Amino acid sequence: MQTIENSLLRLSVDENGASVNHLAYIPAEFDYLQDDHKQENISIVFPSIDKKNWALELPWTVVDKGDARVSLTLIDTPESYKEFPFHFEIMVTYVVEGNQLTVSFHVKNNSSKDMPFSLGMVLPLMEGWQASKAVSLIKLLKDDHSITIEPAEFTAQIKDDQIDFSSNEMRLAGGADQAFELTFTIA
Repeated sequence: MQTIENSLLRLSVDENGASVNHLAYIPAEFDYLQDDHKQENISIVFPSIDKKNWALELPWTVVDKGDARVSLTLIDTPESYKEFPFHFEIMVTYVVEGNQLTVSFHVKNNSSKDMPFSLGMVLPLMEGWQASKAVSLIKLLKDDHSITIEPAEFTAQIKDDQIDFSSNEMRLAGGADQAFELTFTIA
């Protein structure tokens, strides 16, 4: 487990899946992913929401760590290549700055052929949270706490118990790379 923080936010990232297990607003001692009944996590989805999720199946490696940032990378394996015949590398970087969490993704196609994929994150909605969607952001409210999420290159779909952020199905040319970003503003 990797923990990063500043004076306002504390984030715990599990190397298994590079998922966020704790997102705490320090002044209120409030964890957005935990309540009295359960612990949730924000998970990464790759190569697609409706296929095998290599982000949960393959090992992630911590490649950079500071007080307020951590970067992990995921690289294809011979096993993943059998089912998803592409050589790929994904780096996710979590950065806390002030009351914001920025999640940056860098996807690289190390194959010589075009790689079809989509990238996503799943944010569970804890009991009592109300979600609303505007054109370019998502707002979550519960009592005196809120999260505003700017999905940038992602589309967002609000369901009863979670929010799915996903890139549209894309084709990444051989040897090419693509960057994506999500910004969470915590209050």
